[in-house]
Amino acid sequence: MAGGFFRGTNVEQDPRFGDVSEKMIGQAKFSSVFKKPVNMSKVNLEAIKPWIADKINTLLGIEDDVLFDFVVNMLEESNTPDARTIQVNLAGFLEDKAPEFMQNLWSVLLEAQQSEGGIPESFIRNKMKELRLKREEEERAAALIRASNTRLREQSQQRRPRSGRHSRWDADNIESSSRGKPERASSSYSRSYRNSRDHDSRRDYRRRSRTRSCSKSRSKSPSKRRLS
Repeated sequence: MAGGFFRGTNVEQDPRFGDVSEKMIGQAKFSSVFKKPVNMSKVNLEAIKPWIADKINTLLGIEDDVLFDFVVNMLEESNTPDARTIQVNLAGFLEDKAPEFMQNLWSVLLEAQQSEGGIPESFIRNKMKELRLKREEEERAAALIRASNTRLREQSQQRRPRSGRHSRWDADNIESSSRGKPERASSSYSRSYRNSRDHDSRRDYRRRSRTRSCSKSRSKSPSKRRLS
């Protein structure tokens, strides 16, 4: 304890700070929007906190959690905060950017207290716009995927051989492209496969028959051939 005051005393506890604050308020220039009071009981501060953090980061170029907590604490101290006092207290952090920040913040608070649920209408419109843009981007991505799949199917059809037989690659394509109608695709492929096997079997049978007939004719003796 030094000078009769505890470390960490605020403006209300130490009258010396109060005198300096009142003097700076008398010398500073403030926005005309400060003439309208704000009732924090009608403001949804949780919805405005992200805006405060983003605005501080934009003005300073870095994240400053200490300054963010300082601003939020000053708004929560009373249901009717004084915009001029807050601007003077922020001058040490934001310097000449404090008036701009407070003018924007006070305008947001005034809009919030007049909106249903304490959320500024501009915030709701921006969120709806963000969701619409996200949905449009997803639809464009889905359209690109569909176009790519169509091109792949066309290329696979062009690569298919002209003969009645199907290669193993074509069989895989038929199976993957006919998932919606598995019975028709599988029966068509099975029918062509059976026809191919039957054709090969008949051809092998005729070849074996000719071979046996030739072998029998050669095995006959000369005497039997004469008798015949």
